[in-house]
Amino acid sequence: MNEQPSTDKKRPPFSFLSRYAPLAAIVVLLIFLVPQLAKHPPAKDELPGIEPPLPLTVYRTGYERIDSLIEKGMQSFGRRDWGISVRYLGEAHFHVTVMASEGYVHKCPEDLRFFLGLAHVYRGQRHEGLPLIAEEAQDNRIEPKYSWYLANIYLAYGDYEQAREQLEAVVRIGTQYTEEAKIELEGLPAQEK
Repeated sequence: MNEQPSTDKKRPPFSFLSRYAPLAAIVVLLIFLVPQLAKHPPAKDELPGIEPPLPLTVYRTGYERIDSLIEKGMQSFGRRDWGISVRYLGEAHFHVTVMASEGYVHKCPEDLRFFLGLAHVYRGQRHEGLPLIAEEAQDNRIEPKYSWYLANIYLAYGDYEQAREQLEAVVRIGTQYTEEAKIELEGLPAQEK
């Protein structure tokens, strides 16, 4: 009466796949993710010698949604949460750019591109951030902080010619960064001709 179940039952074909499917899925994901991770290194939290400025500006553009986005982006910047800052400031910059192209606003709010650019740079995306800071510096040539931060970013990445141009601009403007800019200029390698 004690019948034991037989162990020699035939298993359905391909039953072994259920055991190896999770492993196969992980291998396939790694095959696709490893090259992507190699292209985009993890973000650096800080660049040497460049302390981020405090975002003290309060924005009142007259458009509540844009003001809210900028405020959230600036708060994130102050917390050094670069990804969130890029998201909010980038969205605000997009809306302002569209509104400017349609004639609703005349210019981008002061420092919006600067802080967005810096957030990109601190996030490790300098090729996206540098043009924004340079654009802000071009629009407001008498404000030395744009050239000062550009120069320090160029120095951090070893682009001495660009850094020299920005440091010379800081010296020409003549403000609180002038002495430090002169010291940095003296420390730069000789110009190649």
